[in-house]
Amino acid sequence: MTMHRVHFRKENVTIHVPDGANLRDACLAHGVDPYPALGGLASCRSKGLCATCVIQTPEPGSLSQPEKRERKALKKFDASIEGLRLSCQAKVIDDLTVVTDPDTEPAWKTHGYYSGRYEHSWNQPD
Repeated sequence: MTMHRVHFRKENVTIHVPDGANLRDACLAHGVDPYPALGGLASCRSKGLCATCVIQTPEPGSLSQPEKRERKALKKFDASIEGLRLSCQAKVIDDLTVVTDPDTEPAWKTHGYYSGRYEHSWNQPD
């Protein structure tokens, strides 16, 4: 049986799961909460509808391809955010790193002032 390494970046936890393991189930079995608040009390219980178990990974190819229901649920997030998946729909097919509760609403962080792209009017030549 092939085993894969899954590292949860925020929790600094690494687990090993069998090929094809459901990522949400693996999270919960190893004490990693894939939900941002309330421990998933408002979740759809793995039906891929609510998107409360969204995670982010820099290695999206290490998970199974998203199916129609998951693609539809992920449309509620900004398309510029790469690597988002629903942990309840993703199956592990290779080693990967996971970020639970990713920043899906960058808001003020992307404003030019905070990212260094904003020029104050007093810095402009006359």
